[in-house]
Amino acid sequence: MNEIASHEAEDTARLNELAAALILKLLALIRTARTHDVTNQLFVRQEREFAALLQSGFEEEDELALFAVGEYLYLNGVRLRAQASLLPSQHALIAELERRQLGGIRFLTGVTETELERFFQLFLAAEDAALAERLAETCREASIQHLEPIPAAEMDEDDLARRLGQEVVTPGERGRAKKVFWRAVMGTKRIMLRARQTGRADLRHAKRLVQPIVDSVMKHEHSIVGLTAIKQHDEYTYAHCVNVSVLSVSMGHHLGFDRQALADLGVAGLLHDLGKLSVPAAVLQKPAALTADEWVLMKRHPIEGVKMMTRLPGLSTLTLDAMRVAFEHHMNRDRTGYPEVAMEWSQSTLSRIVAVADCFDAMTGHRAYHKRPLSAFEALGILLGTARVQFDPAALWALLKTVGLYPPGTALILSSGHIVVSLTPNPESPRRPAVRVMLRPDGSLAPQDQPEDWSPLPDELRVERVLPPEELTADAAEYLAA
Repeated sequence: MNEIASHEAEDTARLNELAAALILKLLALIRTARTHDVTNQLFVRQEREFAALLQSGFEEEDELALFAVGEYLYLNGVRLRAQASLLPSQHALIAELERRQLGGIRFLTGVTETELERFFQLFLAAEDAALAERLAETCREASIQHLEPIPAAEMDEDDLARRLGQEVVTPGERGRAKKVFWRAVMGTKRIMLRARQTGRADLRHAKRLVQPIVDSVMKHEHSIVGLTAIKQHDEYTYAHCVNVSVLSVSMGHHLGFDRQALADLGVAGLLHDLGKLSVPAAVLQKPAALTADEWVLMKRHPIEGVKMMTRLPGLSTLTLDAMRVAFEHHMNRDRTGYPEVAMEWSQSTLSRIVAVADCFDAMTGHRAYHKRPLSAFEALGILLGTARVQFDPAALWALLKTVGLYPPGTALILSSGHIVVSLTPNPESPRRPAVRVMLRPDGSLAPQDQPEDWSPLPDELRVERVLPPEELTADAAEYLAA
């Protein structure tokens, strides 16, 4: 029996490793096909690498079936294990499949490079909704016999989950939050890329992304706040905008804003950094401290954000609010921020909230020229301590109510000897967040695929100490993302 279990564990680990590699290669091919012809050497090289990866998989499997079920990806019935570094790629691939109305792709033994080339040409063209409906049929007409796109309409989630050997579980609060959060990240990416092309933001799309965030917050579902702590991924530029929106909406809720005001605040938070599209990528992504000239460019982004919003049709209250937040979110209460204005000026209420949310998230984000980013607990301590003169006291209070005394992502040593990571805040008791066990008192690691959660922290336990990241023997982000 132990031997069978050992083989199953080995198969699961092997398929997880293969699935991760397939997802990354598949996304690389899709991105390359968008900008290069299939005859281009870059595409050809990546196509051959992908084909070789498939062949390595066929040494153990007759087929490689990659399916999306809800917010998860499965390879041959094995759900891809949650990894913070891979989550953005998973969600990006799910978004690509959804855009083409697909539930998955099945690769069969014998697939050729010629078939792969034809498939990616058709796959890219299927971004058009009319072509997406016929993608499976078009592939058959193109004599693609060893690669089968599976339309989402032909998939039933419950039935598929049973065929995959998984128990059908109704998504809980955390599952709903993940879907809302990652759709907002991918939607924000589309808004920003489109704004770079056209010079203006899609305000209606932003409102559609923010509404589910407002709904989650107003239902007192705190899991979406916990997701703002996941920083280690390629889409952090866009996730930062979503993080600021989520934090701002939650802060506004604690301050008594009504639904419409929360929606406007969320949109303003989502678009607060629109002006950074005008800052050269080399400056934004520089792995070292900025020079004086580079800081001049960076400090112009609030003004550039306002200029981009002036191109929006009409001047609604929402547009004006978003313009003002874009302009003011780096202005400090003690007038130490930027841009500098000669006349007497005071930040709007929305700007004061977004300024705190933006600073908190930025302080905890990865910066390559720092030894390590600040932990959320450290950032909260600075904002409530030495930096408090720069911000509105009510906004700082709302941030504390939003993230709690031990913000999501904080590693804690408990009186029981457990090491846990905080997941979501507990407004009823800021000292007792919902937590996930990382390390048990006997020194054993809690399994990531079977999380051990306490929501909230039991009354009989107390926090002995906050652990700085360098003292951790396990990766808190992996447990946070599971």
